[in-house]
Amino acid sequence: MKLSSKTEYAILALLELGQRYGKGFVLSRNIASVRAIPESFVERILLTLKNGGIIVSVRGAKGGHCLARDPGEICIREVIELFEGSLAPIDCVNERISSLSASCSIADACVLKDLWKKMYDAMLASIENTTIKDLVTQEREQKAGAMYHI
Repeated sequence: MKLSSKTEYAILALLELGQRYGKGFVLSRNIASVRAIPESFVERILLTLKNGGIIVSVRGAKGGHCLARDPGEICIREVIELFEGSLAPIDCVNERISSLSASCSIADACVLKDLWKKMYDAMLASIENTTIKDLVTQEREQKAGAMYHI
């Protein structure tokens, strides 16, 4: 699986908002600058995140963007699927398309489905159990560790 740049930038933007959670709104240009996200992407990414209920955006002099929920409640799977759609490697293991597996002509004799299902389940377990808060904590620890090694 290869994720798009939009998805990667969205997670970086959320990481920045997570670092500033509870400290007010953040301007999109500040997110772009700090996270090295091209400004041409930032507004579209933030609009998708807003429409997905992950962030809140406010216009005006004191406006900007902030997380709509606690960073510990926003899992990476939710963000990835907002931008990429289903992550299932093949339709027969996609829980959203249960009727397709019934129409597969080799479903009863297929040995590949179990392989794809195991791969999919392992990936989902990882991204469902990782939140923006986890990434914020990891980033803070890495920065603190880097300071001690100088």
